[in-house]
Amino acid sequence: MMTALLLPVLFLAGSVAVNVTSAVKESSKMQAALDAAAITAVKSFAEGESESDARASANALFFANFGRRSNLEAEKLSDPDEGATIQVEFSEIGLEPAATASYTADYDPLFWGLRPYQISRESVAVRALDKEACMLALHPTASRAVDVSGSAIVDTSNCTITSNSVDAQSIYVGGAATLKAECLYASGKVSTTLASVNLACGKAREGVPPTPDPFKRKAMPTVGSLVSLAGCGQNFVGNGGGNGDCNGTGKTPNKVPDGYSVTLKPGTYRDLEVKGKVRLEPGNYIIDGGVLKFTAQSIISGDGVTFFLLNGAQIDIHGGANFHVTAATSGPWAGFVIVAARNNTQTAVINGNSASSLTGIIYMPASKEIKYAGSGTTCGECVRIVAQEITMIGNSTFKIDCKTELADNTINNPGAIRLVR
Repeated sequence: MMTALLLPVLFLAGSVAVNVTSAVKESSKMQAALDAAAITAVKSFAEGESESDARASANALFFANFGRRSNLEAEKLSDPDEGATIQVEFSEIGLEPAATASYTADYDPLFWGLRPYQISRESVAVRALDKEACMLALHPTASRAVDVSGSAIVDTSNCTITSNSVDAQSIYVGGAATLKAECLYASGKVSTTLASVNLACGKAREGVPPTPDPFKRKAMPTVGSLVSLAGCGQNFVGNGGGNGDCNGTGKTPNKVPDGYSVTLKPGTYRDLEVKGKVRLEPGNYIIDGGVLKFTAQSIISGDGVTFFLLNGAQIDIHGGANFHVTAATSGPWAGFVIVAARNNTQTAVINGNSASSLTGIIYMPASKEIKYAGSGTTCGECVRIVAQEITMIGNSTFKIDCKTELADNTINNPGAIRLVR
């Protein structure tokens, strides 16, 4: 009699124990598969893949690891539907890219008397940020994507030079050039002579993951009505005539006194060729398909200024130009001094003299090549450069402590991936 009464209780207890063991096993398997998927998602996303492609990679890995259910009696988690997917969301934790992967599946108990229930798991992976880069060459295969040669003297102490190229000469330092840097990061190889390079990290980092374009989601401005420079003095700007309205800032006299400067307002320009002394009021200067040019005799000053090169516009800054231009510290493009459209492949030449300075990010992500020579001053400049390929053609010293001037924008090499939940 007692045995008959205890049998249902024992049966139920055994059923619970078996189901708990099976559920824990499946939960652990689901969690491990989610952890791997989250790591894959944040790695793919942080290295430049689109969200949809990163999600696809994460899903493929999850179901490869988690799989469909076997026929073992203890495994009663329902098979995923053909269209089943894990949920993957991308965000930032601090400044670090993160991916959150989650999945829910129905668990069907083995024995009579227990109701079906769901098992849900979540995993969060973060890609840590490594050292800050002063220069980032985006081209994936170019030879000498970063080229420091000739007699160039480049100092990027406390920040890195980074190249995404997998070439055997991804970063090249040769000739009589010398380079001092926190470190060199290359997806391929670094080609230098020991005498020409001084690295705080001791040895260049080769074969590293590519650093994605950190600003690829920022929206470009739109062009407006073209500004006429016909009233500006011909000795000050290209296409200027003098004795007329100069972009709303007053008339340029026929006989200008010594030290006179023309003042320009923000707006859309077909071409902007600066030939004399010009002051730029704060704002966005959009070059629509023409050329932004500073001639050898030009003297340019402007605070809170951003130049946008749209519709194939070019930039040509000659070595004799004397310019002092700083980027805005607020607004959607705060911290950027020169920006080119993402389909603008034009080569850029930016060549100042010892009295010149730029402050801000030079962002030309599709530019075939930026040829850059800074002022070479010992105090350095708050400049960051992003392009397909970068060639240093003169003496340049870069500052690292520029958070205010760059509006907290940084270009960081990708570090280790860690699970945070």
